[in-house]
Amino acid sequence: MAGISDNLEEFRKLSQIQYKDLIESLEEKYCWKCPMRTNSSEAFCREVDSWIRLTNAFEMGVKDHLKEMMIPTDCLEVLGAKLLEKRMRTEHISPKFQKLVFIKIEEDLSPYVDKGNFIIVKENPKTLNKGDLVLLPRSCPLSTFWFSKISFIEKLPLKIFTIDKIFHKVGVKYIKTKEGLEIPLEYVYGVIIKIIEENDAIFSDLHLQDL
Repeated sequence: MAGISDNLEEFRKLSQIQYKDLIESLEEKYCWKCPMRTNSSEAFCREVDSWIRLTNAFEMGVKDHLKEMMIPTDCLEVLGAKLLEKRMRTEHISPKFQKLVFIKIEEDLSPYVDKGNFIIVKENPKTLNKGDLVLLPRSCPLSTFWFSKISFIEKLPLKIFTIDKIFHKVGVKYIKTKEGLEIPLEYVYGVIIKIIEENDAIFSDLHLQDL
């Protein structure tokens, strides 16, 4: 039986081969009819699409194996939460700084935020309270590679929920929304700390109408 290093090296080489094959397949079967073909060398659309497809296939393989091991669905959520927690912990350069995001809302997120409003969001909150408004992705894959890596909130399919309860399950902190959704805290993109409406004084003070 090969060691861990050998297994990982074999997987790396196989991933390289499959990634190359995916890029070539896209170019051969799809790129010739795509309007982006003229600048694909600058847009890197084939490279990005192949990366996503390969990553998704890997994650599906992991999930298939976990299902074969008869691991319950609740435990799959816990695995995903712990993976996110570890990834975020290793990727944060310094815990001394808390990132705040200033976002313009481009569509009504009724009944909380109207189109044209702005929200200030604290990313990756470590503590939450009942009644907090939080942003959650509309889907939560096991590994959530896209969710933990993406840096622009406008690329995320987010939705606003109100926290009704905070509790622990299988050693992981969960939130329960007023809609009855139960989800690990690590899946929360951020907590809304302020909603700025058009009739607020700060709206005109900051010239937000010009943005």
